[in-house]
Amino acid sequence: MEEQPLRDTLVAVVTNDTDLQRFAEEGWYRIPARAVGRTLAADALQQTSTLALYQTGAITAGLPSAIELWGEVTEVLPKLRRELLPNEPDHPAADELYHLIRVAQVRRLERPIVSRRPRRVTFIRTTREKLLAATDLNDLVIGTDAEERLWKSLENLEAERKYFMRVSDVMMEVDFALFEQGKTVGIIVAPDEPTTAAARESATDAWRILRFSPNRLQSDLAGCLQEIMALVRGMKEGEER
Repeated sequence: MEEQPLRDTLVAVVTNDTDLQRFAEEGWYRIPARAVGRTLAADALQQTSTLALYQTGAITAGLPSAIELWGEVTEVLPKLRRELLPNEPDHPAADELYHLIRVAQVRRLERPIVSRRPRRVTFIRTTREKLLAATDLNDLVIGTDAEERLWKSLENLEAERKYFMRVSDVMMEVDFALFEQGKTVGIIVAPDEPTTAAARESATDAWRILRFSPNRLQSDLAGCLQEIMALVRGMKEGEER
C-alpha cells in the first residue's frame, strides 16, 4: 500500500461575509456535526492541526473563489448552534450540534490560493506544507503517485482536480476534469466496480466520464492518456463540424 502523508490541514468553506469576518476577528469556525462521516471523514477533526477557509464566489469582504486566511487549531469542541450564536435563538438549526474549531491566531497567506474557475467545494484535506506553498486550489490535492503523474501529463490542458460536475441529474465529484469547447471530460480513479454505463448513456453530449482503476493507471499511464486525448479530440472535432 502506497504511504500517504498525514492530512493535518483542513480547508473548510465560508459562503458569507459574516462568517468570514467572524473567523478573521474572533478566530473560530463551525462545522455541522452531521457533516462528519458524510462529506468529511470521521477522523478528520482529530487529525486537524491547521484550518483554512475557502471563500466562495459570494464573498465580497475578501477575494472570492480563493483561500486567504488560516490558523493553527487550538481546540475542537461540540456546541449547540444557539451557544455559538446566542443572538440567533430562533434560527431553525438553533438546537443542532456543531463542532467549534478555534485557532490561536488568524494569519494571512503570503499569496492567496485561487480557483481558476467557479466551482463547488466541500472540504479539502491536505498538509500545511502544501497550504503554504500553493497558489492554485489544485495544488492542495494529495494523490497517489500514479494520479500525480497523470496530473503532470495534463498540465498543458484546461484541467481541474476534485471537481464537481453534473451528469444527468446527479452532481458527482471526479478526480480530474478536462474542459474543451464548452464540454467537460470527467476522470474517476477508483477500483474496478460495476460499470457506470447507465450514467454515461443518460448524460448529454456536454459530459463524458472515463474510469480507470488505480492498477491500470499505475501500469498503463500511456494507454490511459491515449483514451483521454482521443475523447478530447473527438469533442473538439465534433464542435468544428
